[in-house]
Amino acid sequence: MNRFLQMGPKPLVGGEAPEVAENWIERLENCFRQYQCTKEQKMETLGFLLEGNARKSWITVSTSIIAAREVATWAEFRAAFEKLYFPLHLKAIELLSLRQGMMTINEYQQKFIELLPYCSQFSGSSTA
Repeated sequence: MNRFLQMGPKPLVGGEAPEVAENWIERLENCFRQYQCTKEQKMETLGFLLEGNARKSWITVSTSIIAAREVATWAEFRAAFEKLYFPLHLKAIELLSLRQGMMTINEYQQKFIELLPYCSQFSGSSTA
């Protein structure tokens, strides 16, 4: 766990900008892959990496999950995290208003690809 925490992201406090939160979760998941963490280890890690409002938000969300099944999963944490940091309606608006403008084709394509997973529920398809 110590090696993981040294390599992993700094604790999430809550209130971070979406870009900061997105980088945090990507770094965390990269660490999980590298260390081949189990589902249980992923959830245990949250105890070390959530502080302040981030911890309070997760406790609030997970209370009903834990009451129903006695355990929360990484997928449930990820869904709650995305709902908090990346409100889907804002991502949908951003995707619908996306224009190339001064971006290169590659920059425009990257932005489109970045937004698409957050908007899959509008098309009826899933990118997960």
